[in-house]
Amino acid sequence: MKTVLVANAKGGSGKTTLAINIAGWAAGRRRKVALQDEDPQGSASQWLARRPPLFPKIDALKTGASRKEAREYEFDWRVIDSPAGLHGEMLRDLIKQADLMLVPLSPSAFDMEATQAFLDMAMERKAVREQKLSVAIVAMRVDARTRSAMELSEFLYGFELPLLTHLRDTQVYVQCARDGLTIFDLPPSRGGQDQEQWKPVISWLLSEGK
Repeated sequence: MKTVLVANAKGGSGKTTLAINIAGWAAGRRRKVALQDEDPQGSASQWLARRPPLFPKIDALKTGASRKEAREYEFDWRVIDSPAGLHGEMLRDLIKQADLMLVPLSPSAFDMEATQAFLDMAMERKAVREQKLSVAIVAMRVDARTRSAMELSEFLYGFELPLLTHLRDTQVYVQCARDGLTIFDLPPSRGGQDQEQWKPVISWLLSEGK
């Protein structure tokens, strides 16, 4: 079982969007997938409750479940949607449980400042510092051709973490969240552009998750 932690202390950074779409991608590959919602707002759990039964199954794993508990169900992938304000013991515990960590980041001054503080905290953890935990960034709600995207790349240069892709700002994600779907559940005519933007994330998950 591979555990993917989606984390950023900044609220509204796109954690749930990343988490549910990772779960949807893995489920679409006919893997046994668990989605663990650690956010008190419960957005991922609410999304899962709306998911139509005819689409690839994603199981809910209870809040606070340990790696040992998850392994008992023989999941192939476990995706953890973390809460805003993640720090201290909870950050340490979730990092300890994870094999991979994705950090969503929007190109605003507030998001970058908050994410810098979060990454500084994460880098203090032994697993991250010694590169036992693979960490990467996903730019959220941004066009790769814009000045904002350039500023985001400049900001990340000092961290030496890979920026995997830029996910555009589109109502497709909003509509999928409303309907309990992911972009991987959509036909190419509707989700093709966004599925293309996800290819670097998928490649990273497959290569780092071996």
